[in-house]
Amino acid sequence: MKMKNRLKVIYLVLVVVLIILLTVGCKNEPKTPEQDDTKNVANGPFPMTLTDQMGREVTIEKLPERIVSLAPSNTEILFALGLEGKIVGVTDYCDYPEAAKGKEKIGGFSEPNIEKIVSFKPDLILANDIHQKPIEELKKLNIVSVVLDPKDFNGIFASIEIIGKATGQDDVALTLVNNLKERMKNVEDMISKLTKDERPKIYYELWPSPITTTGPGTFVDDIIQRAGGENIARDAKKAYPQYSQEMIVAKNPDIIIFSHHGSSNQSIEDILERQGWESINAIKEKKVIYVDENIVQRATPRLIDGLEQFVNIIHPELFK
Repeated sequence: MKMKNRLKVIYLVLVVVLIILLTVGCKNEPKTPEQDDTKNVANGPFPMTLTDQMGREVTIEKLPERIVSLAPSNTEILFALGLEGKIVGVTDYCDYPEAAKGKEKIGGFSEPNIEKIVSFKPDLILANDIHQKPIEELKKLNIVSVVLDPKDFNGIFASIEIIGKATGQDDVALTLVNNLKERMKNVEDMISKLTKDERPKIYYELWPSPITTTGPGTFVDDIIQRAGGENIARDAKKAYPQYSQEMIVAKNPDIIIFSHHGSSNQSIEDILERQGWESINAIKEKKVIYVDENIVQRATPRLIDGLEQFVNIIHPELFK
């Protein structure tokens, strides 16, 4: 009996020791990257490398906290992604949303002040294709730049996703892009059944003197077509052709839409009263409408607002 009791005790001791060894071993087992939640939360996807819209591979070492925008379009996208708190500098022309006007300025759009930019100690610059010289200067100072250069709606969607990736806002960017695409699809569905005869001729006036309009390769031309109209300048040889009054009369647009850049002091009444335009359908029917230039010319999410507004102008019957 004594021998059996001793064996039981030895057995129990061995079991306890084994359990302790296993427990200690599990605690000391190294975590995999997936298990190390603290590290993931702290660093996110950074450092990370992306390709910008100039085809440059850009490496961003850490989550940006101080961002400078060199273009109004980039500023709008940053605000749309909820990153206004990280913007430390914008151009003199960054005017939307209203809060953008209160941000520190770094000079003009085409020639930003490099010294001013550096003084803000940015860890990310969002530039456009015209900023190649500033980008090279900033690169020498080890300041990272991402270049956006959207040419169409898909390019804008890509810009949003690139900025989202560069700033750790991937999910927010994807949600925004999906929402914009859904709104575009709604417009496509509305317009899809129109015949060619149901597409009125549209004249978009960019500037009154000399008369300048928008041709192929512009956002306005794309918007007009997507909104169910026919751009009278779609056969032009360049993006921003200048037309004579006689050419406008000959093309006889059904609707005139204008959004003069700057202060042309031209009103709807001024256009309706232009001498020699009396025979134009748009003038006879008083279909002359003003739209904010920034919702049809600036490469931002608001271009979808512009598209929807053009549909309402060109085909108001679809909203009845």
